[in-house]
Amino acid sequence: MKNQETRKKRKWPIVVAILVLLLLAAILSLFILGRKATTAIQNSVTTEAVFTGSISVTTEGSGSVEAASTKALALEYDGKLETIYVEKGDQVQPGDVLAIYDTDALDSVIEAKEAELEQLNSTIVATDDSGSTSITAPVTGRVKRIYASTDDVVSNVVDANGGLAEISADGKLKVEFPLPETTLYEGDSVTVDFDSKSADGTVEKIEDGIVRVTIKDDTEYMVDTTAVVRGKSGVKLGEGILLSNHPYLVTASYGIIDSVEVTKTSFVNAGDVLFTRRDAAYNQTYLDLLTDREELIEELQELKEYQKNPVVTADCEGYIVSLDVLEGMPYEKDQQFCTIADAQTLNLKVEIDELDIDGVEVGQHASVVFDAFEDETYDGTVEKISGVGTNSGGVTTYTVTIALEGDTHLKNAMSATAAITLASKDNVLLIPVDAIETIEGQKYVQVMDGDLITQTPVTLGLVNTEYAEVTEGLTSGQQVVVNTRTSTDILSAMMAQRDSMMGGSRN
Repeated sequence: MKNQETRKKRKWPIVVAILVLLLLAAILSLFILGRKATTAIQNSVTTEAVFTGSISVTTEGSGSVEAASTKALALEYDGKLETIYVEKGDQVQPGDVLAIYDTDALDSVIEAKEAELEQLNSTIVATDDSGSTSITAPVTGRVKRIYASTDDVVSNVVDANGGLAEISADGKLKVEFPLPETTLYEGDSVTVDFDSKSADGTVEKIEDGIVRVTIKDDTEYMVDTTAVVRGKSGVKLGEGILLSNHPYLVTASYGIIDSVEVTKTSFVNAGDVLFTRRDAAYNQTYLDLLTDREELIEELQELKEYQKNPVVTADCEGYIVSLDVLEGMPYEKDQQFCTIADAQTLNLKVEIDELDIDGVEVGQHASVVFDAFEDETYDGTVEKISGVGTNSGGVTTYTVTIALEGDTHLKNAMSATAAITLASKDNVLLIPVDAIETIEGQKYVQVMDGDLITQTPVTLGLVNTEYAEVTEGLTSGQQVVVNTRTSTDILSAMMAQRDSMMGGSRN
């Protein structure tokens, strides 16, 4: 019995030693497994550092170029064109000869103008040139304004004021004011107070939020005074300036005012004398004939000078987009010869998707690449945005006009693509867009710190196809996972690696 108990006592230290060795082996295996799992995680992801840089958001559209402006070139004289030297599409410079007149046809035009001058001379001789010394009222009414004074030059007064005097031609004065909140209808009776006077008025018209009230102009009321309009209960409806309802401006063309025969508020009948004048030896008809003769003589002189070198020349640089005449056909003065497009400034019209158009603004920069010159980039500026969209296949686009500087390479109707910068920022934190995950509306990134990967929420600013601005959640230099494998993918890789290792140990 004693020997058996002694043997049992000797076995316990051996068992304990074996258990300790097994425990140490398990700990060592777990350590090795952890190291291998970490290696598996690190090998399954790619990271990039959060960095500071610049970001811009753009939208693209395609279209074709056209001249920003065109100029119509007209023929300066009647006649025919003997030869036209240009055709549609030709480039021209100022002074280039575009066509030459038929000299025989030009001779005929000169002869016709000389005959017209002879006839005009005869008309002038036969015309009574005496002018009236009186300026009379053209309509019946009450004088409301007088612009002319003694010794004023008639034409100067008319140029400055539109007339010599104003007559209220319908016997009414008016006052206009914004429509009040009080209910008001056309035909309602009101009271108009002005200059310590009160008159009965009528709401004559309500249109576009403006009320017009009229009163009878049968007393010596003065215009240009403030008038207050009140309703039946005496409540103020509005106020405005008292004016002629239908003003008639009295005009004349010549002479100097000698006397003013009326005063403001004078009632006159049509034909009554308003002003007398001096230096009125010639009437207007005679003066108009003299003016016509001066213009005709000047035209004849120009024609005879032009006859020495009867050519049509370009007055600007560009290319001809339309030619509107034919050789040998008779044309009149001011007939359009051609249209020249300005080659110095071009417009590119592109179509922008409805999802982006709200971010496009006049003045934004655009980078333009032409199909014919794919390695060259041209700078442009958004000049105009159409407010009317075009729907095609369920997608609506809007035409955006981009202004470009002219270039010898660029020609009308060339196709191009424009990238318009909608927004840009400098010195901001940036991460690749491949690093971003969205879970229930929240943006996250996987941040790797040594052997540890942490899912971190972030707040984003500008985002384009490559990078995103981070406004909250990260700091410069942090490493973020940028491959397309998610945290679930990484966990799966870890479990697969563990299972593989465990299976190997069992074998």
